[in-house]
Amino acid sequence: MIVTEIKPVTRKRSRVSVEGQPAFVLYNGELSRYRIREGEELPQSVWRELMEEVLVKRSRKRALNLLLKSDRTRSQLLQKLLTDGYPPEIAEQAVAYAESFGYIDDSRYARRYLDGPGERKSRTAARVDLIRKGISSDLVDRILQETEAESEETEREKAVSLARKRVGEPHRLDDKEYRRTYAYLARRGFSSSDICFALDEYKTKEF
Repeated sequence: MIVTEIKPVTRKRSRVSVEGQPAFVLYNGELSRYRIREGEELPQSVWRELMEEVLVKRSRKRALNLLLKSDRTRSQLLQKLLTDGYPPEIAEQAVAYAESFGYIDDSRYARRYLDGPGERKSRTAARVDLIRKGISSDLVDRILQETEAESEETEREKAVSLARKRVGEPHRLDDKEYRRTYAYLARRGFSSSDICFALDEYKTKEF
């Protein structure tokens, strides 16, 4: 295998390409230690050590550090490791390692989201967000069904609740305030019928 390119990523790290393909990212000191030079042969023994020891340990540590900073979906963690320059198979191993300790759980992530930021959105908008975060649509739909059965609040009631948090108890809104509140609820994915219901008293209530 020939090292075809060594390209700096930061002042301390460089991306190594082998046979024309990006292979991994190493610290510059490691390039010297393993005598990795552009245009030269990369010995199989060095390749194995990097892939089976150095990068495996580093990727696991990186994965756990990322999860300490913020909860992530499986897909988000994998994508971050790939962006950091870990080879796909190494990144997958690191994600599996984190999963084995329960540090990643897409089902738990989705439930926490629905109890947090998702509470301020319609179920349709929350579903789209979770799928964008890399959670499978089947899992999202199952959890939405479960949480819907557990909750007594309908979409219409949620829209009413958010409207009151936004502009207070029902009172007559001028046209500008009404449009702003309507847009606020629309951005959170509520249907026009649910929004109109939630804002009805704000339009008809007398001063």
